[in-house]
Amino acid sequence: MTRIIAFTNQKGGVGKTTSVLNVGAALAKKGKKVLMIDLDPQGNLTQSLLPEPPKNTIFTLLLEECKFGEAIVNTTENLLLIPCNNKFANFERQFAADADSQYIMVDFIEAIKKNFPNQLDFIIFDTPPALGLITLNALVACQEVYIPMNSQEYSLTGLNAVIEVVERVKKRTNPDLEVKGMFFSRHNSRKYITRNMVEHLNSEFPNKLMNTHIRVNVALEESPSLRQSVFDYDPSSNGAKDYSDLTDEIIKL
Repeated sequence: MTRIIAFTNQKGGVGKTTSVLNVGAALAKKGKKVLMIDLDPQGNLTQSLLPEPPKNTIFTLLLEECKFGEAIVNTTENLLLIPCNNKFANFERQFAADADSQYIMVDFIEAIKKNFPNQLDFIIFDTPPALGLITLNALVACQEVYIPMNSQEYSLTGLNAVIEVVERVKKRTNPDLEVKGMFFSRHNSRKYITRNMVEHLNSEFPNKLMNTHIRVNVALEESPSLRQSVFDYDPSSNGAKDYSDLTDEIIKL
């Protein structure tokens, strides 16, 4: 069965796209067939993998201006991407009036499964840093949510907002939805606030904090500019080790 997961946080700069890129790459290197779907109009995931702007994207697919084979890019072995660009910012204007606007991605996933029957182990959504219609569609369509965070006190506001939206979606439209894990990016265990946040989250959200956190690592900052995952750029780096360990946790959940 295909596992459909989303990385989301309403706060930007928390390592969301970096996590989608490197968890996807780690899964692929572990022999899993993975499709990443870029739902962020900023297109950072797409820019991190493709040397040129794509002609076809998630938006042209939804508008039925192209076919799946024209939009899906095979980036490396086992790792596929449906790109995105800034035109996807028109998603809400294009579809908000649709009575089933929150189910657009559900139908899209069903179409993917028909086009790739029993071929995908994971579908991973990269969502924008906002809890609007795009993110809502991802939450209605997926089963698992992972929340990357910075170890800063005000990041709890973003976390609580995500938890509230997930609970509403779970209650109203998608009972299978669950926050499976949260983790820190740019983690520094020596900082007091980081240790304090770990204690707080373990208390407030038992069994939700992942054992693995992503340490501050230069390779993670440099690899996207070369259109590579951290595993291709520097497989011996702390970033590669941390994302491999985090991915092992995700596989076991």
